[in-house]
Amino acid sequence: MTALLTVAACGGTASTRTDYANPGLLAKGADLDVDGANQIIIDTRSAAKYAEGHIENAINLSPGALDSATDAGPTFDLRPAAEAAAILGAAGVSSAATIIVYGSDVDAATGRMFWDLEYLGAANVRILDGGYAKWVADGRPVVTTPTTAPQAVFTASVDDRRVATKEYILAHYADTANYAIIDSRNAEDGADPVWGPGYTSRHIPNAVNILVDEFLNTDKTVKSYADLTTLLDAKGVTGGKTVITHCYVGWRSGQEYFILRLMGFQARNYEGSWVEWSADPSLPTEP
Repeated sequence: MTALLTVAACGGTASTRTDYANPGLLAKGADLDVDGANQIIIDTRSAAKYAEGHIENAINLSPGALDSATDAGPTFDLRPAAEAAAILGAAGVSSAATIIVYGSDVDAATGRMFWDLEYLGAANVRILDGGYAKWVADGRPVVTTPTTAPQAVFTASVDDRRVATKEYILAHYADTANYAIIDSRNAEDGADPVWGPGYTSRHIPNAVNILVDEFLNTDKTVKSYADLTTLLDAKGVTGGKTVITHCYVGWRSGQEYFILRLMGFQARNYEGSWVEWSADPSLPTEP
């Protein structure tokens, strides 16, 4: 019953909530103890950016390291759970630790890593509000010496509630009373010859378009509960609905997945995203 009440408080004018439903998912720079016990900090930026400066004790691990690869290049699909867990453990990430994730800001790489970890069963994952940009803007210290964490044990326990498949979407996309689909592709993506048209050309029926920056303030911190509620309500993403996020390949939608989890929604990331959906001519789309 408690979980139902929490989710129901996410949207609509009946809500009396003034803060996020899951505020513990958002870490604040002022509260971050870089020497915290049973804690690992993950910097998801490029190796070059990490070398220029990073938060003390942060390891450098891009979510791309957890993606499968083929001879043609990365598929952007998460590796099998055992493989991903081995990579995380070798990097020093324990599934039982408090895991703080940050990127340039609350961006696609940060969100994708958050989703990867929750899907793989990590118990306590948080995103640093505003990311590295906010940390530096606030005058907090950075270092250039790389951190190598001791090997840890990451025990994968896949949580299927965190992922949507095309079959799942096909079964629920028409039920707009109980499900909402958020497509984070932008209009400029329509010119991309690889990934196909953006949202404004074709999209999954009943999907609404919300871009990743719409969830953030100008300083790249996450907008307030009230502002996010206004944004989501206007798009029909209201309390009690299960929300499916997608983009092209499931990275940008990881950021949106995080925002929805923060707000208390039951959220699922469609990892295959538009690349998979548009490749199947039997699946419906609309302009």
